[in-house]
Amino acid sequence: MPAPAPQSSVPRDTATLEAGQFADEATAKARCPSDTVVWVNLPSKVYHFAGTKSYGTTKRGAYMCEKEAIAAEDRASKTEKHP
Repeated sequence: MPAPAPQSSVPRDTATLEAGQFADEATAKARCPSDTVVWVNLPSKVYHFAGTKSYGTTKRGAYMCEKEAIAAEDRASKTEKHP
């Protein structure tokens, strides 16, 4: 019996993503090679850094360039340090 496919934390309907929001980390890194890529929890507007527990794991979120996340009035998690 094959293993079940891993659950993705990215919205299945990528049409719901807005400009500057990406379904995968590689696309975000290509968009902003000189900026930090963060995972934004869309409902809470809090973003997380790579290597942290919540990076890429919240139910509704997207990868973004940190500068674009800040411009969208998202904020860094208070419990994480900038890499």
